[in-house]
Amino acid sequence: MQLDKLFLNFGLASSAAELVTLLLVLLVLSTIFWLLVGRFRLHNFLINIYISIAILQVIPDDLLSFSKNSSVLFFLISVVLLTLLNKHLFDIHQSGSGLALWQVFLMSFFEVVLLLSIIFSFLPVKDVTKYISKNSLGYFIDPWWRLGWMILPLAFLVFVNKRDK
Repeated sequence: MQLDKLFLNFGLASSAAELVTLLLVLLVLSTIFWLLVGRFRLHNFLINIYISIAILQVIPDDLLSFSKNSSVLFFLISVVLLTLLNKHLFDIHQSGSGLALWQVFLMSFFEVVLLLSIIFSFLPVKDVTKYISKNSLGYFIDPWWRLGWMILPLAFLVFVNKRDK
């Protein structure tokens, strides 16, 4: 990322500049994701992510051996297909006005990081490190971080629903 050089000019250490750059990129991606998916479909999209990763885990390896990145391709296609078929499968309706703006933004942030964590974990490290450093990549593919990114969206939904009642 070339943006971290800008933060280096402001006097930040290289690791801090890298983290600030990563955070800014994630915030921009979260905003774009929220605008594309919509505030009322964030719950459905989260369910689609979990379903797609569950299906991917049980597919035999020889079915996905046609390409180097076939796992990522299958995951993305299944998330998109489930999202397109949402009205016919399991459309979850939120009562009231939905989540507050900060809740929508935080939920979209968690979903974007979860998506990136899943995608990066299936890609070869040498391919991903062309775009992101090994230190930053650890926040996405380390087993403990991956577990956290899988649990955080659900924990956030539980927290938000308890506060509303």
